Amino acid sequence: MLSVLRNTWALLFGFAIICLGHGLQGTLIGVRSVIEGFSFVSAGFIIAGYYVGYLSGAIAIPILLKRTGHIRVFAALASLASIAILLHSVFLDPFSWFMIRIITGVSLSGIYVIMESWLNDKSTNQTRGKLLSIYMIITFTFVGLGQLLLNLSDPSKVDLFILVSILLSFALLPILLSTVEQPGIVNPKYFSLREFYILSPFGFLSALITGLAHSAVFGYGAIYASAKGLSFLEVSIFMVIISTFGALSQWPIGYFSDKFDRRIILIATTFIAAGLSIFIVISSYVSIILFFIIAAFYSSMCLPMYSLAVAHINDFLKSDEIVSASSTFNILIGIGSILGPLIVANFMTLIGPNGFFVYLFIIHSILGLFGLYRMAKRAKPSDIESQYTPLPRNITAAGMELNPVTEPDKEK
Repeated sequence: MLSVLRNTWALLFGFAIICLGHGLQGTLIGVRSVIEGFSFVSAGFIIAGYYVGYLSGAIAIPILLKRTGHIRVFAALASLASIAILLHSVFLDPFSWFMIRIITGVSLSGIYVIMESWLNDKSTNQTRGKLLSIYMIITFTFVGLGQLLLNLSDPSKVDLFILVSILLSFALLPILLSTVEQPGIVNPKYFSLREFYILSPFGFLSALITGLAHSAVFGYGAIYASAKGLSFLEVSIFMVIISTFGALSQWPIGYFSDKFDRRIILIATTFIAAGLSIFIVISSYVSIILFFIIAAFYSSMCLPMYSLAVAHINDFLKSDEIVSASSTFNILIGIGSILGPLIVANFMTLIGPNGFFVYLFIIHSILGLFGLYRMAKRAKPSDIESQYTPLPRNITAAGMELNPVTEPDKEK
């Protein structure tokens, strides 16, 4: 483990600082949207803009990397993300914020592609799993800590936007000043959407629903909490709970998914999440402590859906097909993530803030019912091995090569 950290500490340290800034800006944008009086629909478009950029960047950045190189592209994207966050405090209207969030999405998506391909290049078959675990721990820990930074200043002022910009700029230093060599990169391969659906209809819908759920929870969660009248401290605690408990539950849920039919675990988690969505609405009128406790249990069921869906699809793939399939999986996640904030915004416009969890109840129920239908149509594969790996929800196809069950691309 020490040798792994010695070879990658600069990359991981820079990435940790980026996660810190990313965690703060996601919550800050949501809270500030409410302060500025943006409608739920306008806020939905702003959040969707980030995922439009994120999906676009995941597709386009690998092509740019091949032409320009990792260090130049990384420096350009980190600088662009640093500038973009400051523009939010200059142009205070929903359309401008929508365009700025697209820029942010492209920048951060590219940064994730670069970081993950760099880490993969520095890994071996013996260290890939360790690096992936470290990468996941850093992601959830520092994104959570970043959300707590919301309490350092008044979100209605420019201070926190400047802090995010400083963090993103500072993240450049350990990487640009390190002696780490640039890796090579190949253009990602994709399954067509039709091929992907034929491979696993349940996996196909799981990817879409996961995108619909996670973009609402993480992108729109701060807006929901602010609309419910929570204080800035309570909003940040709510978002930290969502991130932390969802991460911690991945290991026990993964253990059971390797012991039983993985579809049963995925169906069970999404149905439990659906039920907890209703209890969260009720608890919000009873006690803030009870609200936080049920939110923690909800997150524990919702967040592992990504890794469960990936593992379910991997059950039908050879090891050298997993990275290509994950590229298509991430496109489906991206499509769902773009639509999620737009749909939940309309639910909240029609019903009020509680429409947030009514929306989540509906989409979780749809996935669970479809899963039961597919179990009646298709038996569990008889020759699968243990393949569940806890994954951060922002991992790209490049990062999937760190998954020990994949066969790394040797064309680099």
